[in-house]
Amino acid sequence: MLTPKLQTLHRTVNRLFRRNAVQPLTNLLQKSHVADLGFLLPHFSETEQLGLVAHLKDEERRAQVLAEADKDVASRLLGVMPPEQAVELLQHMEPDDASDLLQLMDEEAAESLLQLMREGRDVVEELSQYDQETAGGIMSPRFFSLLGDTTAGEAIEELQRVHDDLEMVFYVYVVSELEQLLGVLSLRQLVTTKRDTKLIDLMTSDVVSVTPDVDQEEVAKIASRYGLLAVPVVDEANKLIGIITVDDVIDVLREEATEDILRMAGAGDDLAESDGLFRSMALRARWLFVVALGGAACAALLATYAVRIDAFIPVVFLVPLVLGLSGMIGLQGTTVVMQRLLQGRLGLKLASHVLRQGVAGMLLGVVFGLICAFLYWIWIANSGTPGSLDPLVASAALGLAVCGAMAISAMIGAVLPIVFSRVGIDPALSAGPLGTIVVDLLAMLAFLAIGSFWL
Repeated sequence: MLTPKLQTLHRTVNRLFRRNAVQPLTNLLQKSHVADLGFLLPHFSETEQLGLVAHLKDEERRAQVLAEADKDVASRLLGVMPPEQAVELLQHMEPDDASDLLQLMDEEAAESLLQLMREGRDVVEELSQYDQETAGGIMSPRFFSLLGDTTAGEAIEELQRVHDDLEMVFYVYVVSELEQLLGVLSLRQLVTTKRDTKLIDLMTSDVVSVTPDVDQEEVAKIASRYGLLAVPVVDEANKLIGIITVDDVIDVLREEATEDILRMAGAGDDLAESDGLFRSMALRARWLFVVALGGAACAALLATYAVRIDAFIPVVFLVPLVLGLSGMIGLQGTTVVMQRLLQGRLGLKLASHVLRQGVAGMLLGVVFGLICAFLYWIWIANSGTPGSLDPLVASAALGLAVCGAMAISAMIGAVLPIVFSRVGIDPALSAGPLGTIVVDLLAMLAFLAIGSFWL
């Protein structure tokens, strides 16, 4: 949803496009923040997107807008631009942004653009060899590093000389002559110390770093846990090869949250602009198929236990209620454990967390079981008992069945994220269709087994 400021900007740009007011449009775009223009880019047609980029005054600003825009939109625009213009924009981007966009393009088109690049080609090609969702895929090779015997005064002078070539400078990384990472110090430490102090005497040698193959989600967790504005990336020999800055960490957190939400809903992994209707339908259909199989399994359970239909009628009446209650309490247990799991807060207390959810489910099951038993007793006592069932016995049996189903659902809901994580499956799926079906089936089985035993 667009903020009032962005809505106003969007309407104004649209109006100027319709009037073909070139100079006012150019002036407006020049005054607008590149992040706002990048965010608005997907809200225009492709023709308007190309026009908007063309009306920006210089290549650097155009490159910044594309880098801020949705990656699918930016890569598609680069693909329809004249190759010379696309290459010029890529050369003005940060190498990690250029690498990301090229990896989203057709392989042949990306290779032809790489061949035309005069500056930064080697760096972009090196970054392209890493998976986009790893530390190597999101790192920037532009960092500020100096030898340990450099003084603080010399470091400040060097920073003033090269700052235009760097992406973001939060820390000074101290390296050996072989470029191995020795330590790190903040800019605050640098500018508040005596100028003749050597960096090796200022630095912190206990550096938190990652290797290029570490998953981007793990990088985001590390940055959050240690409160880092940038995370250094090192190779097997501890050679500093890049940094991951806080803006990339925020992007990762947003991407992972979006991915988890979509997986929990069974709607795929992302919302790519290039996805057509049929691809979107195919992504959803596979999970709907899983739900259909689960529903068929629940129907089979009902058929298996429905031996005496007159005694089974009270059980059937409460099936929707049981599925609703057990599904919700299972989802609550899954969400609580998944949150702690993703934050790395479970530690060695797995059993206690699972047991806690099971006890909570049982206690809530007692409450709702009593409510269900009481309501059912009132209903059955006033409407007549099916067959020869005693109202009190039927109500007590169904109340006990509801309690058991909810307790088991809460326990299973807490266990699923841990099991999924241990076998290499995204824990978010435990709160999606797959986890829902497992919880529903086991809750139904417990409810029918307990209820039919007493009836």
